[in-house]
Amino acid sequence: MIANSDKSSEIDPLTAQSDKILPSAAAGLRICHIAATTEGAVWVFEQLRDLRDRYGYDVSVILNGTSGALVDRFKAAGIPVLASDFQFLGSGDLFALPRRILNLARILENERFDVVQTHLFHSMVIGRIAAWLADVPMRLSMIAGPFHLEAYTPRWIDGSTQWMDTALIPSCEYSRTLYLAMGVRKERLEVIYYGPDETRFEPSREVAADFRGEYGWAPDTPLIGMVAYFYPELGTNRWTPLAAHGRPVKSHADLIRAMPAVLAEFPDAKLLLIGSGWEEGGRQYQARMQALVAELDLADNVIFTGYRTDIPAALKALDVAVQASVSENLGGSIEALLMEAPMVATRVGGLVDSVIDGKTGVLVGPADPAELARGILQLLRDRARARELGRRGRRLMLERFTLRKTVEDEHQLYQKLHACAPAGNRSFRRALRLIGGAVVGGYLAFRYRVFDGNLLPAWDAGWRPWHFLILRRLMLRAIDKLLRARQSVRATARSVESPVNEQFMSVKIEPPAPIAPRLKLAARMMLYRFYAFVGRQKFGWGLRARLRAGLRRRLGIGAGRSDNAERD
Repeated sequence: MIANSDKSSEIDPLTAQSDKILPSAAAGLRICHIAATTEGAVWVFEQLRDLRDRYGYDVSVILNGTSGALVDRFKAAGIPVLASDFQFLGSGDLFALPRRILNLARILENERFDVVQTHLFHSMVIGRIAAWLADVPMRLSMIAGPFHLEAYTPRWIDGSTQWMDTALIPSCEYSRTLYLAMGVRKERLEVIYYGPDETRFEPSREVAADFRGEYGWAPDTPLIGMVAYFYPELGTNRWTPLAAHGRPVKSHADLIRAMPAVLAEFPDAKLLLIGSGWEEGGRQYQARMQALVAELDLADNVIFTGYRTDIPAALKALDVAVQASVSENLGGSIEALLMEAPMVATRVGGLVDSVIDGKTGVLVGPADPAELARGILQLLRDRARARELGRRGRRLMLERFTLRKTVEDEHQLYQKLHACAPAGNRSFRRALRLIGGAVVGGYLAFRYRVFDGNLLPAWDAGWRPWHFLILRRLMLRAIDKLLRARQSVRATARSVESPVNEQFMSVKIEPPAPIAPRLKLAARMMLYRFYAFVGRQKFGWGLRARLRAGLRRRLGIGAGRSDNAERD
């Protein structure tokens, strides 16, 4: 249950709890987080900054390069930034993978970190192998979401290497369930959410964005909004969850298609799509969504606001905030609920952790515009209940889903593992693990290159190995028919050329022999010819002659004959 309390008491218990943990408990521990990016991922920066400032850890970060907005954040905060390469999807990247893992392992050996924690799939795989080779005492992977666990190829790659980690940190209960289904022991799983900085989302300090005045709408216009990038549509392959095949994860199209049903009851309602296209593929998808709006004649009711920096103010202005994803972790639901925005979300991934149906929001089925319309209408019809759900949502977020809670949970996990962690950085252990790493790397490269890179894509495209047998049978039948037709033509020609006495035409002509026995006979004759050829050759360098000569000497037969006379 969510306890009722006023805003002043929502932060104080958390502050009091954090004050009980002394920074001296973390003195001397060196923490390194690894993320394969140089843009976005502000949560990596916020976690390391607070681990240093609140608990006194010595923190560093390894990113995918040395330039970018994220790099600038770390440098401005005085946090050391190291760089490594985490690409391994292409065939060229696959052959370079051992070198990249060893380069990262060398960095970790030189820095002698006590804790290495990875984020994002690419850096997770390479980082965990490198940390294992370097014998880092505590090795952790914080799982950014269930996306890769719902897809075939990344799931088996993760499952084949997860044993190298000391512990895994799924960031929602659904990811934890998927790991349990993969056979990971529950003792190695610790759920810690990616909580945003709660001080940036304080409704009492924010002034709601004036969308109604900006666009000239009436003051009571119902506002529905979704804050999300426009991501490109995903391919149909084994890197993508089945639910996301051929569609983007945020699924703006479902929300747009839900609007006609909403407008039938609330004709003045407006849908605000807040966000820009992510790279070129995202911009192309955004253009398709604009074309869809025009096709459905919704241009007056669906607004593409573009990128905005005043997200807290925008969320406060909404009557209903929506997340329509088909695969998701918590997907913007925490920020919306921190701003007390009434929430409608699809029942996928970690959204069910933050949006509790009927208590902190409304859950609907994924990829279903009718369901989205039902959830939106439910909140628009009862504004008082919707606001109460928003207030309950904020209380739950402050209790479990904030940056402060994330950092506290990480600190407690570090201390628990440190109490029983081995010394680490042992030279003999690193030497032995190089052999094990070679075996694991060979298995990953072989399975990925042969199966995921060739056989499975061909299988998905319709290829089957028994098609070769079918094709062989068809070819033999075609040859058989061709030979039968040829023999029939020859027999007809002979009968026409020779004088025929019709009184003897009652003689029955036997059909030509089938082709299969003739092919077997031809193959047998070729084999006999090969045996004859081998028999005529003098293979063995005179071994048979030497063997016969030796036997004759032992038996005393033909002792007077010379060795030269005995040779073939």
